[in-house]
Amino acid sequence: PHYWADSTYNNPSQPVVGVTWFEAQAYCAWLSAVTGREYRLPTEVEWEAAARGLSPLPQVGEGVGARVYPWGDDWDAAKANTLEGRALKPSPVGAYAAAGGVGPFGAEDQSGNVWNWTSSLYRPYPYQQDDCEDAKAEGERTVRGGSWDAHRDFARCAYRYRFVPVDF
Repeated sequence: PHYWADSTYNNPSQPVVGVTWFEAQAYCAWLSAVTGREYRLPTEVEWEAAARGLSPLPQVGEGVGARVYPWGDDWDAAKANTLEGRALKPSPVGAYAAAGGVGPFGAEDQSGNVWNWTSSLYRPYPYQQDDCEDAKAEGERTVRGGSWDAHRDFARCAYRYRFVPVDF
């Protein structure tokens, strides 16, 4: 990963940053082989459903409600590492859990801290699921969750952005 040797962005207690989509996919494949359990990047729909606390999963393009942020509808800078908090670097995983930054399924840092790769190709909503979930297809991939260097609007459960898979 790009920031592997930079202690500001690569501390053992922080999520790894500077990872391309291909490196994230390779890590999932490696972890699956080592543990004997299947690991993969979530689809965009799975990521949003987990952040919002929705079960069962909605269909692609289906209107989704429930929670603007993983903890509820009101912004609280103490619950996510975004630009408003002025940490200005990734925070240790779980740093915001005590403030209630844990999502409904127990996931930490789904809002803020670092962007999360999904397996999905970036397409305007609503899209055809069979057109978005091909891991071998070329195109920009969807990221979710916002980051420590992004405004709180990027940390909303509904916010989506796109990166080229070789970017980080």
